[in-house]
Amino acid sequence: MPDHSTWPPTTPGRATTRWLLSTPGRTLTAHDGTPLPTTPGPGQFTRLARTAARHLAGHPDGTIVAGLIPFDEDTPAHLSLARPERWPRHGGHPTDSGNEPRHGSPTRPGLPCLPCLPCLPDAGPGAPEPPPDVYAALVEAARGAMAHGPLAKVVLARTLRIPVGAPPLEAAPALLSRLAAQDRRAHLFAATLPGHPGGAGPDVLIGATPETLLTRRGDTVVLHPLAGTAARHRHPGRDRAAARSLLGSAKDRHEHRIVVDALRTRLAPLCSRLDVPPSPTLHATTRLWHLGTVIRARLHHPPPDALSLAALLHPTPAVCGTPTTYARSLIRRLEPVPRDYYTGLVGWMDRAGDGHWVIALRCGRLDATHLRLYAGAGIVAQSDPVAELAETQAKFTTMLDALTATHDTARLSAESLR
Repeated sequence: MPDHSTWPPTTPGRATTRWLLSTPGRTLTAHDGTPLPTTPGPGQFTRLARTAARHLAGHPDGTIVAGLIPFDEDTPAHLSLARPERWPRHGGHPTDSGNEPRHGSPTRPGLPCLPCLPCLPDAGPGAPEPPPDVYAALVEAARGAMAHGPLAKVVLARTLRIPVGAPPLEAAPALLSRLAAQDRRAHLFAATLPGHPGGAGPDVLIGATPETLLTRRGDTVVLHPLAGTAARHRHPGRDRAAARSLLGSAKDRHEHRIVVDALRTRLAPLCSRLDVPPSPTLHATTRLWHLGTVIRARLHHPPPDALSLAALLHPTPAVCGTPTTYARSLIRRLEPVPRDYYTGLVGWMDRAGDGHWVIALRCGRLDATHLRLYAGAGIVAQSDPVAELAETQAKFTTMLDALTATHDTARLSAESLR
């Protein structure tokens, strides 16, 4: 097995797109490629889908489009044509990633050779943006907006900027190793971005998301939206109680239903069959319980390709809100830090139009000196500002755990988030 301890590698004299997406049992990387042209602004996602299909048609089988799509169309996407370095080792199709194993320890092809906890100094206390009391006030402002307009839900994010003191390309492999170790069912991702002006080299977006936007194979598409969250507990009894409470929560089920109904409405005109379970089920990560619904659809012929579907569905109410226009406008007014690629998409599409796109959650952006973590909460009329603040704190812990060699984040969490 090749040594990927220097991920992502460089190839002198060639354009590079340094990108990794690892799902349980399979890992795909793309290091060299040709960037696709993109024009930020309204309609960017739809234009990208057409551009990607046109470029793939002129390339041999095995070529993919891979990269990042931002949360907002005013931020440029980063997609490239590439020859992937690694496909599933078991011989399966690359889109066989919708059903995660429930038992055993899924393997991570391509990740075992990543270094184990090296090159990552202890992180210092973080700077919350905005401070917790301000975030709680923003939640209250969002609830007020719902009382005087059509807004039914908005997702408000906050960030935590932590000094790391390691170059992004050195810190990324260590973070990937830790994220892989702490949650073997998560979708790991890492991708380089242009650095800040005057910065030292590229930034890296890195994370371990629980949420798949879509997997498309032929005329079949599978979605797995998550909305509604509760923190897990070390004590088994309290953990089971938290899961039961989430599953029975009227507020969280309402929030989840908003997401599912929106996806059903957008998909229905494209489908000859659309299977949407009537009730959500529990989805567990190491730190959190989520409400999830697996949606399966059979597409009309000719079926739209994976990137066209992503352009249609993104952003969902799970990461933005509804109605989308109102929610996005409120996000721009209230959030002090632009999201860029947080709650955007990470994924790929091949020449046949098959592909896999996940939502960039539980992630951070590494630059030369800091790691900026992102977390958000879905706000509805019944939301409690204190509870929503606690939800964002719980979501930070995925990356905070990865920053701490002992996996003991109590001190770091307390110092950073109070």
